[in-house]
Amino acid sequence: MNYLPVLFLLLAGIESWAQTSYVPATQTLGEKGYQLGLYGDYFNTTKTIDPEGNSTTLTDDQSFKRTQLEVLGLYGLTPQLQVGAGARFRQNTSSYTDGSGEKIDASSSGFESTVFHLMYAFDPVGRLQYTLEGLYRFTPYTNDEYDGVTGKEDLVLGDHGNEMSGGLGVTYAAPTNSYFLTARAGLRNPGKELSNEIYWQAEGALRFRYLALVAGVDGVSSLKSDPHEGDLTQKPVFNTGVSRLYNSTDREWVTPYAGLNVALGPHWRVELRGSQVVSGNSTDLGTAFGVNLVRRVDTPKRRVDEEFKEYDIEASVSKVSPKKEFVVIDKGLSHDVEKGMRFDIFEFNYVGGNVLLARGVVVQAKSETAIVKITERFNPAKELKEGQVARASIR
Repeated sequence: MNYLPVLFLLLAGIESWAQTSYVPATQTLGEKGYQLGLYGDYFNTTKTIDPEGNSTTLTDDQSFKRTQLEVLGLYGLTPQLQVGAGARFRQNTSSYTDGSGEKIDASSSGFESTVFHLMYAFDPVGRLQYTLEGLYRFTPYTNDEYDGVTGKEDLVLGDHGNEMSGGLGVTYAAPTNSYFLTARAGLRNPGKELSNEIYWQAEGALRFRYLALVAGVDGVSSLKSDPHEGDLTQKPVFNTGVSRLYNSTDREWVTPYAGLNVALGPHWRVELRGSQVVSGNSTDLGTAFGVNLVRRVDTPKRRVDEEFKEYDIEASVSKVSPKKEFVVIDKGLSHDVEKGMRFDIFEFNYVGGNVLLARGVVVQAKSETAIVKITERFNPAKELKEGQVARASIR
C-alpha cells in the first residue's frame, strides 16, 4: 500500500492548523484575505492608584467590574496593506457605601465605541518583519459632570472623546516558524480629558501543531500632558464609582499576561488570556480574563525575486502529491536540508530557461529526502511534476 498520499494529507492538516494557532500582531493578511474576531474580556479591580502613586485596597463593601465584547473585522487590500473596522460593547458595575451610609449599586452598559484600523507591512529584512500601524476610535457619547448627588447609580461608560494612535511593530520569526518575538510601540491620544501617552508591548510565542503558548507584557507611559495639568481643580468630575480607570490624570500601567491558543481547524482558533495589572498611576490594579474566537482566511503573498538571487542547494523533484500540494525532493539532512527551509521550484529547459513555478517550505526532512509543502504558485498554467529543479538558500 502506498502511504505517501495519506502522509501528505496528514501533514497538510498539521501544518495548516499550526499556521492557525498563532499569528503575530505584525503579520498582515494577503490580498483579499480576511479575519473576523469576537473578543471578550472581564476585569476586576482589587486596588486603585491615585495620580501620586498611592494605592488603596478596596474594602468588602466596594467593588468595580468591567466586561467588554468587541467585534473586529480585518481585510487585506494589498499584499502589504491591511484595513479593519469594529465595534465595542461594555458594561461597568460598581458597589460602595457613600458618606451617608447608603449602599450604592451603580452601573452602565451599551455601545462604547467604533474602531478603524490600518497596518502596512514592509518587505521582510531577513527574519524580521516591520509594520506601521494606525488606529482611530470614535466614542458616540459625552459624559455629564457629576455633582456627587444626582445620578449616583449611573456610571460613565468610558472616557469620552475620540482616540487616535500610530506606531511601529517588529517581529522576529524563527526559521521553522516555531517561535516568535514581537515588540510594538507608538504614540496615542486617548481622549478629550486625558494626557497623550506612549503605548508599548513585548510578546513571545511558542507555536506547536495544534496550540500556541503566549506570554508578554503591555503598558502605557504618560507624556504628562493632561489638559488640566496646571490646575487639576478645574478637571471635570465624572461618576466612575470606586474606579480610577476613567477620567485619569497622567495614567500609567504595566500588565503582564499569559495565554493559550488552540486551533480548531485550518481557519479557526480560540485564544485564552489571563493578565494582572501590577503597577501604575491613576489607574486600577486587578486581574483580567479574556476569551477570543477568531476566523482567519489568508491568501499567499507574492514576492518578487531578486534578479540575481543565489542558491546554495539544488535538488530534483522526485514525487508530486495528487493535488499538487506537496513534493518530495532528492536531498535531505545529509545535504543540509532542514525543516522550515524554503525552496523555489523551477522548470528548466534550454529554450525558455528557468521559469519559477512555485515556492514551498520543508515540513519533513530525512537523511536523503525531504517533503516540501507548496505555499505559493507563480505559474498555475504549468503543472508541478517529477524532474523539476528545487533550489534553496542557506541564511
